[in-house]
Amino acid sequence: MKILKKIKRIEVKRAFVASQHIRKFRLRKRRYLPKLNRGEFQKRLLRAKIYVQKLSEKQLDNIIAKEYKKRLRAYNSVDWHLGLVSIKEVGVWKKAGGLPLAWTKNSLAETAEKVAKSLKKNDEKIARRAKRAIPRILNVLDLIEKEKYLYPIILPGGTMGRKKLKKMKGDIDDGCMRAIAIVFTGKKNLRTYIGIPKKCL
Repeated sequence: MKILKKIKRIEVKRAFVASQHIRKFRLRKRRYLPKLNRGEFQKRLLRAKIYVQKLSEKQLDNIIAKEYKKRLRAYNSVDWHLGLVSIKEVGVWKKAGGLPLAWTKNSLAETAEKVAKSLKKNDEKIARRAKRAIPRILNVLDLIEKEKYLYPIILPGGTMGRKKLKKMKGDIDDGCMRAIAIVFTGKKNLRTYIGIPKKCL
């Protein structure tokens, strides 16, 4: 991991809420990125940015806690930095995007390799959510990569989301599908928000 600069915690909270706001709710309150052309995605992204910038940190906290209180506690327990992470030192959530458990056991690099092979073969093992989301992300990936509110969010390894899986240096808390899509382009390092325990600084 390479730390570039320290940032305010509210920026990470804005990023999380913005990324959720861009996606729609479907049955059982599952979010997904609908099929959008470039212009439609840009409009949705702009609306999300305007929305989160109007919210106070307390309002952001309420939104995050309503879905998952443990996430809010984790976000508040660390200091946040903009940085670069290697695709070999972080992992995605267990069964992220409905992927098979075995595909998410190790690093992001290994997960992305398995997903890429499966998509190429149109393998039935890959869940419809990932099969639908990743190609749609790839269509607007250049916009996603440069947008600060869509950087993947990294928590310390073992914080949440990877219980009983191989402990990595960091866990991707939000942006697993985006991170996988970025790896498809050949990148070995990702620009992310990195949470570091305060006692480690």
